[in-house]
Amino acid sequence: MTASQAIRSNTIVMLNNDTTPLEASNLTELAAEAIRHGMTWTVFRPEHGVFLAEGNGHVLRRVPQASLIFEYIPDPCSRPKIPDSLYVRGTAVDKLFFGILQGQRSLNLKEYRIGTTADVYNTMHLFDPTGTATKKIRDNRHPSFAPKCLFGFSDIIPLALPTLRETLCNSTVIRLPVPAEYTTGLLTHKEGFVLFSHRLDEFIRSSQYTESPRLPVPPMVLQVQHMYRCIQQDYPEWEDEVLANSQINNRSPDFLYACESAWRGCTDYFHGLISENGEYFYRDLMAAHLKNAVNWWHQAWNRMREGTARDNYGLRDYIAEGMHLYWDYLELVVEEMRERGWMDVRGETIREAWVVMIFRGFCWWRSHWMMEGQEMCEAPSRLPSQYYAEGIWTKNGDGEDDFVVVEKGKASPGL
Repeated sequence: MTASQAIRSNTIVMLNNDTTPLEASNLTELAAEAIRHGMTWTVFRPEHGVFLAEGNGHVLRRVPQASLIFEYIPDPCSRPKIPDSLYVRGTAVDKLFFGILQGQRSLNLKEYRIGTTADVYNTMHLFDPTGTATKKIRDNRHPSFAPKCLFGFSDIIPLALPTLRETLCNSTVIRLPVPAEYTTGLLTHKEGFVLFSHRLDEFIRSSQYTESPRLPVPPMVLQVQHMYRCIQQDYPEWEDEVLANSQINNRSPDFLYACESAWRGCTDYFHGLISENGEYFYRDLMAAHLKNAVNWWHQAWNRMREGTARDNYGLRDYIAEGMHLYWDYLELVVEEMRERGWMDVRGETIREAWVVMIFRGFCWWRSHWMMEGQEMCEAPSRLPSQYYAEGIWTKNGDGEDDFVVVEKGKASPGL
């Protein structure tokens, strides 16, 4: 491979001479690959033909005649790490680099953009045209809280995305790009897991199922209780988020299989509900949940300040109180579903479906990993969603694709 070799149909950039190729068939893929190799896009403006990514001993930049040059810069002190294997691969994963969620098609979910504040507001407006939920997110966005104003809304990530791990090769790589400025929430934290489990037990023991006239407990609610307990008993990392987050790409294959098996069982349940009730049942259930979920942080902290938070199971914490509030919102979710036209669906079916959906979200999170904490807030890798498109190439003066590969140690033209 020579320094001036132009690749027309596919770009292959060799790192460290002949090892670890970076491959891309279009500019979108190349953008994602650069991030996988530890670079940060400091400039990415395709409309102006201006690009610059650098980091981890590499530089990717545009030179005259609209070419892209990928240059390996040797570091005399250390060998750059090549972290491409740390991310799951696939088109849906590449979209996360651009703040785009490719919703699960079998549940009739579309593509949702959440990478910027404007994207979040627009997506929330799709779920709640009244603007009430969007206003709550906006009101929460103040210096002491932003970007955690996405608490509640961030549930869209595990509820909308399909499972993304490469299961055919039984890979334990589960790291995903961060698609929004804040992604964690009640479905990631230990307090959320523990409180959900206890509230589920209380829900099953509630008077409507134990006193005359006794109603049968919805079967999938009992199944969720059983699946939760089985995973909890066998795998401490199920509830222990610290332990789980210490196992980024080396979680037990058996644990991943248990989580994904439960996730698939829940997904099959929703396939049946959609077949029986209508194609947009899950979408509307998710929307009804998100509309109420955005309220939990503010209300939980108010309860903590007022001394009215519930002190249950040794977890007196605003996150634990948040999961209490999720259960409190359940009747509001039923009402919201009625307003969305699901008048013929029994209230018990909606409650059962909500329980399954939340448990399914737990399973998704324990099968994947995204950067958390302050590192997540400062993660620079996300690109504007409007730049995602399959088949983007930078054109040269002749209107043909023109990418130039520069080998290690070769000089390169300036910008």
